[in-house]
Formats: sequence, C-alpha cells, structure tokens
Amino acid sequence: MGDTGRGDGSDIGGHTAGAQAEAVPTGGDGPGWCTVWTSGADTDARLRRTLAGHGGPVTAVAAAVAGGRAMAVSASRDTTVRVWDVKSGQQLHRWSTGPIDPLSSMTAEVLALAVAEVDGRPLVFGAGTDEAVRVRDLATGRPVGEIVALVECAAVNGRAAVLTMDATRTLQVWDAATGQLLGSHSAVLATGVVGGRRIAVSAPGIRPVEVWDIAANTRIDETCQVLHAAVGMDGTARAETAADGATPRLWDLSSGLPVAAPDLPWSASTELFGVEALAVVDGRAVAVTLDYQDEPELLGDLAAEGHDAALARRTTTVHLDGRRIALVAGADLTLHRWDLTDLRTGDGPRAFRTVPDGQRHAEPTPGPSGQPDLWDVISTRRNGGLATRPAAGPGEAPTVATARHGRAVVLTAAKDGTVTADATAEPPLTGHTDRVWALDTVTDGTTALAVTTGLDRTVRIWDTATGRQLGEPLAGHTGQVWDVATALVDGRPVAVTAGDDHTVRVWHPGPPAEARQAEDGEAARHTADVLALTATHLDGCPVAVTAGADRTVRTWDLETGRPAAAPLRTETTAVTAVETGGRTVLVCVAPDATVHTLDPLTGLAVHRPVGTDHGRVLAVAAAVLDGRPVVLTAGSDRTTGVRDLATGEPVLDPLTGHTSRVTAVTTTLLGGRPVAVTGSWDRTVRVWDLTTGRPIGEPLTGHTDWVTSVSATTICGTPVVATTGREGVLRLWDLTSMAPIGSVGSAGAPAVLVASGGGAPLAAVAEDRAVRFLDPVTGRSAAPDRLLPLPVRALAAAPGGRLLAAFGPHLALLAPH
Repeated sequence: MGDTGRGDGSDIGGHTAGAQAEAVPTGGDGPGWCTVWTSGADTDARLRRTLAGHGGPVTAVAAAVAGGRAMAVSASRDTTVRVWDVKSGQQLHRWSTGPIDPLSSMTAEVLALAVAEVDGRPLVFGAGTDEAVRVRDLATGRPVGEIVALVECAAVNGRAAVLTMDATRTLQVWDAATGQLLGSHSAVLATGVVGGRRIAVSAPGIRPVEVWDIAANTRIDETCQVLHAAVGMDGTARAETAADGATPRLWDLSSGLPVAAPDLPWSASTELFGVEALAVVDGRAVAVTLDYQDEPELLGDLAAEGHDAALARRTTTVHLDGRRIALVAGADLTLHRWDLTDLRTGDGPRAFRTVPDGQRHAEPTPGPSGQPDLWDVISTRRNGGLATRPAAGPGEAPTVATARHGRAVVLTAAKDGTVTADATAEPPLTGHTDRVWALDTVTDGTTALAVTTGLDRTVRIWDTATGRQLGEPLAGHTGQVWDVATALVDGRPVAVTAGDDHTVRVWHPGPPAEARQAEDGEAARHTADVLALTATHLDGCPVAVTAGADRTVRTWDLETGRPAAAPLRTETTAVTAVETGGRTVLVCVAPDATVHTLDPLTGLAVHRPVGTDHGRVLAVAAAVLDGRPVVLTAGSDRTTGVRDLATGEPVLDPLTGHTSRVTAVTTTLLGGRPVAVTGSWDRTVRVWDLTTGRPIGEPLTGHTDWVTSVSATTICGTPVVATTGREGVLRLWDLTSMAPIGSVGSAGAPAVLVASGGGAPLAAVAEDRAVRFLDPVTGRSAAPDRLLPLPVRALAAAPGGRLLAAFGPHLALLAPH
C-alpha cells in the first residue's frame, strides 16, 4: 500500500492526487521550505495541509477568501488567535486574546470565529467566554473594536450622548452626533439619577465603591466606614457610620436615607456582620460594601430600578429606525454603527455597511425580545462552544444556515449525533455516534456539502441533497475536533478543522481521491523506522537511499518520490554511496560490523563483504584517494578504518586518537587534499589528512557531551564543518583555521548544512517532529520550521539545495520556496 504524494499545498485550487504525511511551517522569519513529496500513505488523501504552531488545543476556526487570498483564522487555548495563508501554510498574523477584565489574570477563551465584511473590508469576529465579540482586520491583524451593549441614550452636558457597556463592564459615554468618546468608567455596576445628576456606580476591585458624575467626570461620593450594623425589632436593617470629624449617623439600609436613632439600644438588635462602608451621595447612601463578597450591593432607588441587572445582562440587541445594528467601540476611540442587514446573497461571508452619517440623529433603542442572537446575525453558523456557554439558551445547538433543494434552511445538530434540516420532513444526516459539535456547509455550484465534527472524534462529509455520507470520515487529527469552517477556493470546496492535537488542518472535502499506488506495492515504503539515509545519483538521476529497521534498503527517485529500484533485503545500520567504475554502488554496514558493497538496482554484491575488526561500526563515509574509492568506518573500538572499496584492504593504518567510541564521520577537501572529520563520545572533533593518516591540528573542543553528528560544506569558499553534541548544541568550525565560528541550540539531534536560496548554507536541525532552519553563525531562525507527523530520526542534504528528512518509516523531500 505504498504511496507518494506531492505535498506543498500550492495547488489547493486544483486537483492533486496522492496521500501525504504533510510537513508544515511553525515559525521563523526567512523564506519558507515546502514539502516536495513524502513517502507516507498514513494520512487521508483529502488532507491538503496541516497548520501547526498553536501551543494548546485549537477550539475555533473560520475560513474566507479576501482579496483573492484564501485565509484561515484559528483560536486556541494557548490564548492566541492566528491568521494563516491556506495555500502556503504561512502564518500571517497572531494576537493574544487578553484578560477577561482589567483586574483579572485569567484570559478569555475564544469560543467561535467568523469572517464578515463591513464596507467591503474583511473583518474577523471572535466570540469569547466573557461574552465579548471583538473585531480585528483580517488583512492586517490590527484591532478594529468591540461590539458593545447599549445602556441608554441621555443628555450629557447639553449634548445627546450614547452610553454603552463593554465585556469588562467599562461604561463608555459617546457623543451621539460625532461618535467621539467623551469619557469612560471601569467596573460599573449601575447607572441612575441622584439629586438631578446622572451617576455611575463602580466597584474597582480592592478600592471602596466609587460614584461618578457622568457629565462632570468627577467622583462625588463620600465613603463612610460602618461602626455598627444590625436589624432592629421592626425588621429594618440599619448601619451607623462616622465620617472624619463628624457626628455618627444612622442609615436605613433599605432606602439609603438617614434615620433617627431607634428607641431601643444596639444590644436589643440582631447584629449584621461584614458591613464595611457606605457610599453616600448628596446625603443618601447608594451602595454598601460587604467584606464577604466581591461586589457591593446597591441601595434605595438604584436597587429598586434594577440597573445593575440590566448592565450585567449587557444585551446587544439594538435597533435604529427599525433596522438591527451593532454598536462598535472602535480602537480609534469612535463609536461606530454597523447596519447588520446582509448585503450579500449566496455563498461567502456576510456583508454589512456603516450606518450613513445622515442617520446619526436617530437614537438607537433596545430591540424586541425573541430576536436571533447577535452571533447568528454575524455568522452563518454556531458551534458547540457557543451552544454550551453559560449565557446560551437551553434550546441552542450547533447550527448552520444553508440551502437545500433551492430553499433556505438551517441545519441543526442534535445531541444524539444526527443533523436535521428545519421545516423539512427529510431524514436526518446520521452516522455520528455521539453529539455533533460543529458543522458548516459549502457548495461548488453543483453539489452542496456539509462537513460535521462530533464528540465521537470523527469529521464527516455529506451531500446535503441526498443526505448521504461521502466516503469514510476524514483521518488526520489525533484527538477531538472542536470546530470546522468551509470556503470556496478557486472554485473548489475547502474545509478547515480545529483539533485538540494543537493543529489546524485543511481539506478538500470532495469525494476521496484514489491514493496513488507505487508500481512495487509494498516496496514503496518502509514498514519500520528509517535508521539512516544518504543522497546520490543513479544513472544520472538524483536518488535517496534509506536503510530501515525492517531490514530493507530502499532507493527513491528524488524528482517523483517513487521507488527507483526494488528494495534490497539486508539488515543495515549505516549506509553511504560512492561511484566506482562509472556506476554508483551502495556501501552498507551490517550489525556484525561487516561492510557490504551492493548494486542498488539488482541488490547483488559488487565486492566481497569485508570485516572491519571494529566490534561495531557506528558511522560510515566514502572518499576517493588517488583515483580509487575508499570507505571510512567509525568504530566502537575508538578508531576509524580506511579501506579500499574494491579489495577491502586497509589503505591507511587505523586513525587513532579518540579516547572513546567514534560516533560520526564525514569527508571533504581542505586545500585540495582529502580529509576526514570524526566525532566521538570523548566530546572532541578531529580532522585527519587522508593522504598520510595523520591528524591535522589539535582536537576541536567545546562540546560538553558526546558528539552525535558531523557534516561538511563550504561558506564563501571556506571549508566548514558542523557538529552536534548530545548536550544540545550545534557548533560550526572553520577547517582552515580550526577555529569555532558559531554555535546554536540543536537539542542534540541530527543536523546537516544545506544550501539556502541566497547561497549561504543553513543548519537544518531535527527536534522531535520539527525540522528547524537556523543561521549556523548567529543561531537565529532563518526560515519557518517544518513539522512532520512523527519524530525526525535522520537528515541528509540532497542535490539542488534540498533536504531529506526521515520520520518514522517515512521519507520527505523538502525544498526552499
């Protein structure tokens, strides 16, 4: 069941056959690398790209085409929202979700995302656990504003004003005519009129209650500490206070008014505990601070009128001249009014417009009850995160608005795993074995598709006209899928899913493509981990050679990713290739430390096996000395052997000097002379003249643990070698001066030097499932990381400035964009 698929995703608007185990970018600033092909056949052929970078489960996604560019937006529990280019996989923007209120260390989680246009400008809307709907510019990622609730319209300093409340309970006062911000007050509990003045009562955390004159923007309360509080025999709660230098006063805690002293003493009353202070305005107590709850309680008219309840509800149902609008507190400190009448018909994001200036004289009013939730107006869909939030109504469920048989319908997900269409008698979509958490629809002009994800951890595709499931569930995510969004990209449906596995995945949700089978069936891939690889040429064509734990050696055509030869059945721990007699041969090291020279096409032995006397060969390399190919073997006996490839006879005495196992070896030219570079458990790197067998200079020191790999290249005409140590550092050395010229973190994993688009080499470093691209001199990220489905075990430079990466039993060819 072997397969090779093209995988850079650049053809997302067209049709690409083949399954893939996609490598994906995760950061960096330089030009990116793409996946040319992979040998894996473990992922769904409909998977086009995996977007990785989030540090937590991805909970919400949106998709849209704006300015001809297909983009996806994702939100995660890592408290970030990210915008991606769907075709290239590049991350375009990233921002944090922010705290739930100014005094909190908790961060609001984004439950749902949507893209809509306002005045032709594509915007991202995010609905959070704090009930806020925040808005960003899709093209730039910059804040646009937040949808705010209408508190009331009132006259402030003789001007018509609009009072609004945001999710952090900040009361904002706007000039109704110009939209200019006149003032704001944080942590507001209530508004009202006391003594002819419009006031705001706020509870700013650890400080006492504050009362503000909204028009004057000044604090007007007097804080009176409570000396005693009790409930009298008549059932009235009273509190005694003393202002600085003033006579104690007694207050009725129901009305907030001062009262005369009761006939009975305090001892005859039931004491009230925890009453700390009163906020007094114009001789009337308006709020009481209690030491056993965070928020104060309102007194008198403010409590009776229920202003605090109205503000806590923060309704965003607002009408203007009979039309539903959204009030948006802009990042430009202006109140915007958006007409939520959808201007667009058909597929694509909803489109709204700003209310014309000529209609600013009209006062917005609370809309009638029973209207659709604001989110259902902005977006065509509701996921399970929104449907189960505390503020949701008991009947709310994941929904999506679509068309079925030419009629507008709403698909609703039921808790039993079915999806039904309202006002129809047609059978539901059935297949999920647990609750459907999110759904979306898309049409390519002929077929309307629904994509659903459920708590059964499956993603399914449906033909909405017939109600039939198309193919098997999408396979790729390794955990729960929390959201799905769709878009039409270059005339082809695309689905984007949000996974608990920290990834966003992009799919072509049409009928599953047939996986492209290699001619040799099982020969197309290893069945166990790849242990070693190298790149060479075979009959003039570039190829890769891999040795696997499945006891096979396989050869791959670098241009197509298909097998270039039948697999060789041989157990190999290290492999390299060398040209001899006009043909390429493979040099394979067996577990018994013997060296086998094999024809890669026939698998036949070219020369007799040669014993090395190492005990165990840990690395192998090849070179040409005086026109004859030689093989170098690095051994557990602390030596490196140099043998004639044809005869197996030693060319030089063993290279000795290391005081522990030799774990890595490579060859290069220094001043026109062939040299070998070796690394060892003794933490040193040594350079050897292969014409004499003598060491060149002193050992290169700096690693604090075993040297795990060595690779050589040239930078600006200077021969250099890169070495990695188990301590997690990659070091770069100038072979001419034998001096260190740079070091970067590498996690002690395999690393090679590869050419970049600008000519200067990059250090490609394997770190778990990622391949990192670093400037080998500065250590800075030189290109976005590429993420593979399984840990990367081996890397090799390939012709044309490309890179081979072995991950699990698979092989990927990466190339710079």
